[in-house]
This record gives sequence, C-alpha cells and structure tokens, in this order.
Amino acid sequence: MLKALVILSNERSQDMGALLAIARAEAQKREHTHKHLKIRSIFYCPVTKVFVALYECSKPLKQGAGKDVRNE
Repeated sequence: MLKALVILSNERSQDMGALLAIARAEAQKREHTHKHLKIRSIFYCPVTKVFVALYECSKPLKQGAGKDVRNE
C-alpha cells in the first residue's frame, strides 16, 4: 500500500539526502514502527511549493473501536 507525506520546503529541505531522511523519519512515526519503510518517490509540486514523498507500508490500517488496528 502506498501512502504520501507532505514536506514543507525550507533551506534545510533542499538537499535530497535531507528530504529522504525526513521522509523516512516521518513515515516511521506515522506508522508507529522502527522498521525500514521504503520511500518510493520524492517530488516537488511547484503549484503548492511543497515536496511530496510516497512510501510503501506493508498492511493497511483498519479503523475499529476508536483506535487503529492492523489487518491480520
């Protein structure tokens, strides 16, 4: 399953290595894991002036009882 992150542009986020590190850290935080998540693509959107990072996670989240539960 692919998901996207939006990264606001500033002077520190112009380097591709820094963008990759930010995308990995934010994806791990979002998925509540410490395992390596694959960043598939990072691109710049000139209309909104932000970077968008696409990453791959293994299982989609299922909503249930007020908390997120992984599908089995």
